[in-house]
Amino acid sequence: MNLRAETRRFSDVFLHSQAISNWTQRYDQISPGSASTTLRQIAGQRFHVFHERINQRVLQQGLAPRNRLCFALPVVHTVAPIVQGRAVSCPSLLMLRGGDEFVAHLPCDSEVMAFTFESSLVAEREHIALANLPDRTHMQPVRPLLPARYRAAMDGLQSLLTLALDSESLMDRDRFVEKVLADGLMGILLELVQPDELEDHALPQMSTQSYIVRKSQEIAAESNDDVLTVLDLCHQLKISRRTLQYSFQNIAGATPTAYLRSIRLNAVRRFLMTTPGTVRIGDVAAQFGFCHFGRFSAYYQQQFHELPSQTPRA
Repeated sequence: MNLRAETRRFSDVFLHSQAISNWTQRYDQISPGSASTTLRQIAGQRFHVFHERINQRVLQQGLAPRNRLCFALPVVHTVAPIVQGRAVSCPSLLMLRGGDEFVAHLPCDSEVMAFTFESSLVAEREHIALANLPDRTHMQPVRPLLPARYRAAMDGLQSLLTLALDSESLMDRDRFVEKVLADGLMGILLELVQPDELEDHALPQMSTQSYIVRKSQEIAAESNDDVLTVLDLCHQLKISRRTLQYSFQNIAGATPTAYLRSIRLNAVRRFLMTTPGTVRIGDVAAQFGFCHFGRFSAYYQQQFHELPSQTPRA
């Protein structure tokens, strides 16, 4: 299955519900009036994200996709949605086990961001941390969130949708986009389900954090995979994503992805400055793992405030 990304609009809530990949469900319009809905979704081999807006009050019922972990972030307005018999009156994460029945009553002008994924997406250590999460949904299918954490998750999911709906990315870098999206989705979930506070003693010593950053840089430099992600580093270093992220933030003041990308961008810049203009920029970028030239050019300009073509050559 190739990555599928689309934006669709409907004038019928049932047709809207049938267009959502992998879900066995039905929407019924409860309030009178013309329906107007928008559906944006990404469906990959092991994950699915969708963002829906519906102007009428609806009853949603059905079965969650089997063999998946299922989550949703509703936008709470004046009237709270009712999900699994619970009012969602504050920023919350909704959780379902794969195959569970669900019933949701959503008010007019509702908006929901939902995502599902297979557990194989997580690193082994993180899988242990998440293993009991589906079983807790019967006790707490609605998990209140700190407002800042909720906003960060919504922003992150919106960014993933924007990236996937970039037609150039889908045509030219399908594998790149799917792997990066899956990694980003898992990162968002891990941030949502972590404890509100991380104990200082849970972090490694500063020297260990420095080693993690250095070793990550070595792994990235030696890798032939231009799609190396945070989860790849977690697997190779046998550490949790949280440990990796905190190590980079404390030592380098940046996320692992941003830091390692900056290192590669600097390498490209040094190479360009020491080679004649007859050496093609695209070939140099690819040599350092940037195989999507448009994205590389944007990163380069953001980093150095100039286009690659504006960099002085030898």
